[in-house]
Amino acid sequence: MASTKDFCDRYRGLYIGVVCDAMYELGIEEPVLPSALRPLFPEQRMVGIAHTVLGSAIEPIVSWDAGVERITSYLNVFEELKPDSILVSVNPGSTVGHFGELTANAAKARGCAGVVLDGNLRDVEGLRDIGFQVFFRDLSPKNAIGRWEMVGHQVPVEIGDVTISPGDLIFAEFEGVLVIPERNIVEVLEKAEEIIAAEALVRAEVQGGSTPLESFDRHGHI
Repeated sequence: MASTKDFCDRYRGLYIGVVCDAMYELGIEEPVLPSALRPLFPEQRMVGIAHTVLGSAIEPIVSWDAGVERITSYLNVFEELKPDSILVSVNPGSTVGHFGELTANAAKARGCAGVVLDGNLRDVEGLRDIGFQVFFRDLSPKNAIGRWEMVGHQVPVEIGDVTISPGDLIFAEFEGVLVIPERNIVEVLEKAEEIIAAEALVRAEVQGGSTPLESFDRHGHI
């Protein structure tokens, strides 16, 4: 059986529209996250396996020392990230920065492919310097210590009306962020590669003068 790296590398050779088409043809719902999530690098595709974190505001806020103690479990998460993982961090009702450049360096060192952040990004300059992709909801320079903590790790999380489970595949690019359930990763990949091959034939034909309808009738894709 192919490895996680093999699957992710093959998905990276696709584009989000064809992956959606594959899911549609297979009768699988296409869970696209809210378009409010925007990429730090618009031209950079991000593909990997979801590693989830659920965060929450600390109310009332606590002292720095108490805050350090309560954020330690989150910092330990970065020791568990694997190559081709994507950190999916969900943080309702919290106004601090939830991810920044130092944690990005730790994630990148372990082969993490990027972050989906339903929360606030900080340290943008440092993130740009290391080229680490994040799809984020908002920005905040506020420090999280004493004001935020992790309350769930490797549990299903929700962004908009989409549930993301650990092990699902995240496919993200400028047009959107798509979630492929773990049980469907292989069949969606194979169908998408089949569609890509058909599209190449259609492209060559229409560039040569065939009508879109003629090529669609021959290959079933347009």
